[in-house]
Amino acid sequence: MGGGASTSRWKHESISQHSRSLWVSIVIAMVLVAICEIGFFNLGHWRTTGLQHATVGKMMVGDGLEALGGNRFRITDPEHANITVPVSDNGRPVNVQSLRVVTNATEKPGASIHASIQLKTTGGDTVSRNEWVDGRDSDGAWQDNRHTLSYSANPASQYYLMGKKLQTYESTDVRITFMGAKGDVVNFDRVEVNPVIPFRISLLRLAIELVVAAFFVLFRPTSRIYRMGVDLRSGGQRLVTAGFIVGLSALSILVSRVGAATPAGLNDAFLHIIDPNQYQHLADALIHGRTWLDLPVDPSLPAMDNPYNYFERRYLAANQGAQYYWDYAYSQGHYYCYFGVVPALLTFVPYQLITGVWMPTWYSVALSSVLIIVFGTLLVRRIAHDYFPQASLGIVWLVTIGFDFGTCVFTYCFNSTFYNVPMACAIALVLMGLWFWQISKRDDGTINGWFMAAGSICMGLLLGTRPQFIVAWALAFPLFWPQITKYRTLFSRNGLWQTVAALAPFVVVGVPVLYYNYVRFGSWTDFGAYYNLTGYDLTSRKASRYTFLPALFTQLFQPPSTTSEFPFLTTTDTVLPGPNEPSMGGYFAIFPIALMALLFILVRQQLSRHGLKTMSVMLMVLALVVVSFDTYKSGTSMRYYGDFAYLVMLCMVIVTLSFAVAAQFVPTASLDGATNAGIPLEAERSLGFRTLQTVLLVLVVLTVAMTVVGLLVPGRYDNWETLHPRIYTTIRSWFIGLTA
Repeated sequence: MGGGASTSRWKHESISQHSRSLWVSIVIAMVLVAICEIGFFNLGHWRTTGLQHATVGKMMVGDGLEALGGNRFRITDPEHANITVPVSDNGRPVNVQSLRVVTNATEKPGASIHASIQLKTTGGDTVSRNEWVDGRDSDGAWQDNRHTLSYSANPASQYYLMGKKLQTYESTDVRITFMGAKGDVVNFDRVEVNPVIPFRISLLRLAIELVVAAFFVLFRPTSRIYRMGVDLRSGGQRLVTAGFIVGLSALSILVSRVGAATPAGLNDAFLHIIDPNQYQHLADALIHGRTWLDLPVDPSLPAMDNPYNYFERRYLAANQGAQYYWDYAYSQGHYYCYFGVVPALLTFVPYQLITGVWMPTWYSVALSSVLIIVFGTLLVRRIAHDYFPQASLGIVWLVTIGFDFGTCVFTYCFNSTFYNVPMACAIALVLMGLWFWQISKRDDGTINGWFMAAGSICMGLLLGTRPQFIVAWALAFPLFWPQITKYRTLFSRNGLWQTVAALAPFVVVGVPVLYYNYVRFGSWTDFGAYYNLTGYDLTSRKASRYTFLPALFTQLFQPPSTTSEFPFLTTTDTVLPGPNEPSMGGYFAIFPIALMALLFILVRQQLSRHGLKTMSVMLMVLALVVVSFDTYKSGTSMRYYGDFAYLVMLCMVIVTLSFAVAAQFVPTASLDGATNAGIPLEAERSLGFRTLQTVLLVLVVLTVAMTVVGLLVPGRYDNWETLHPRIYTTIRSWFIGLTA
C-alpha cells in the first residue's frame, strides 16, 4: 500500500508540475506577444515620436519632369526628374529623421514608385555647407546605401526613416528624385518631414503572433504532448487534427488566391504570347472532342524547317510580326497542351460543363493543396499508428507539420499558374493513393479490396498527371511485402480479388492515357514535352554531362542567401550553362526538416525492427533518380522540387519516428502500460530524446519560416513585390523600425 500511495503522490506531483509549467509558459508567451506587437512591430512609431517640428515650403519641380495635372508628372529627363521642397523650424534648419511621400494614386493600380532621398545640409564634419547628401555620404567605412523609397497609394509604403549618418546633419531642403525611364508617369502629392509613424495594432499580425506563441507553448520541451501517443479513435485528437487541416488548408487557399495573378499578352523579352489559360483551352478542346487546342497558328510556323528554333521564331516575331504561343506544344499544324490531361478531366472539364465558363486556374491549385494537406496529415498519423505505436504524439505532430510544408504545397500556391497545376495534382494523388493503400491492410494480413482499388486508381492517374510520379508505383512492393510473401493475400489464388483490385485500375486508367498520346503524336509513350515552344530547342538539346553535378548541388543543397533588408531572404545565384530559374536555394536548404531523411543509414537496425528498412532505402533511391532525371533533362527550378519531395518527406517521417522511439526513455524507465493512449508521467525522458526534441523543433520552425518568408522574396517569378505590392509593402512596413 505504501508503494501505491507513493506512486499516486508522484503522479499527482508530476501533474501539478506540468500544470505550473503550462501556465508559466502561457504567461511568458503573452508577454512576448505584447512586446512584439507594441514594441518591435511599432518600433517606427516610437522612433519618430518627439522629433523636431518641420514646416514644408512650396515644392519646386525639376527640369526633368513635365506636369500633367492632378499631381501627375511625366519623366522627360531622368537625371533631373526631381522635386525639391524647403524645410525649416521657424526659420531654423531641421534635423530630418523621417519622411512621408504622399500620393493618393499611381499610374497603375497598386504599382510602386521608386525615388531616392537627398538632403541639403548646413555643413558638417565631412560635407560642406549647402551640399546635397544621401546615405552614401561616408564617414570612414560608415555609410548607408539604402537611400531609396518605394511608395504607392498604400499609406504603409510612404514612410522613410533616415539613416543614422543623415540624422547627424541639419538640413534646409529635401529632394525627391524619381527613379524611372523617360516617359514614365509618376504621382506625387506632397512630402511630410519628421512625421510620426502611426501606432497600429494589426489584427492579422496579432493572429500570427498568437499562433506562433501557441506553437511554442504546445511544443515546449516539458509539454505533456510528448507523453501522449497517437490514438486514431480519440475524439479529442480527431478534433485537433480537423482543426489543423482546416487552418492550414484555409491558408493554402488564401495564398493560392493571392498567387493567381499572371501577366498575359505579348512578352517584350521573348516576343511570344503569354497565355495563362492553357488548361482552360485543353478542357474546352476535350469537351468539343478534340485533343488539339483552338489557338491560331501563325502561317510561318508550319513553313519553318525547324519550328522549335527559338531564335528563328523570335526573329520572325520582331521583323514580320509573327505571333507564337509560349510554352505550348506544337505538332503537325496544331497547338497542344503537353501538361498532364488528368487535372483537366478531374476539375476543368466538369466545372465548365456545370457552369458554362472556364474554371480559374487557382481553383485547381487550391483544391490540390487542400487534398495534399488532408491526406498528408492522415498518412503521417497512419504511419505512426501502424509502425510506431509507442511514438510520442508531440514528435508525430512535429513531423506532420514538417511533412505538410516539405511537400512543397506552398511553392505551388505561391504561383498558382497552369505550370503548377499538374505538380500539385500529382502530389495530392500520390498521397491519396498511399493513404488508401495503407488503410487497406488489416491486422490479420488480409486486404480490403475496395480501399486497395481506390489507392490504385489514384496511383494510375499519375501517369496522366506528371509522369515522374509513376516511380511511386514501386512503393507498393515494400508496402505490401508481408501480404505478398507471408500472408499470401496478394498474387495468390486466395487473394485473387485483392490482386485484381490492385492491378486493374492501372490498366483502366493507363490505357486511355497512353492512347491519348497516340492520337496526338502517333506514339503511345510520347507525352509531347519535346514539342514545347520555349527558349531553346528541346528536340535537339543535349544536356552537358559536366555541369550535371553542379546543377544537382544547386537543386538539392544550394544554401539560401540572406540580407539585412526586408524580407531578409533573397534569390541565390543559380546561373549555369543550362536551363535554370530563380531559386531561394536547394531543397534541403529551404526545407531543412528534410535533412532528417539523410540519416536513414544511421538507423538501419531500428528501421528493420519496424519493417521499414527497405522502404527507407527505396524512398531515397527513387528520390535521387527523379531529381537526377529532372536536373539533367530540364535544368534547375524550385517547381521541380515537388517531383521528389514527397519521397524525401516520407523517409524523414519514418527515420525521425525511428529515432524518437529508440531514444524515448532511459533504459531504467518502465514502459508498462505505455500504449497509444499515453506514456506514464513518471517515465524519465532520455538525453537523446530531449536532443531530438530540440533539433526537430528547430528544423520545423526553420522550414515553416523559410516557406512563409519565401512568399515575399523578390526575384522569384511572379513575385509578390511586383504583382501584389500592397500586400508586400504592408508587411514590409511592420519592420520599418529596423531600417537605418
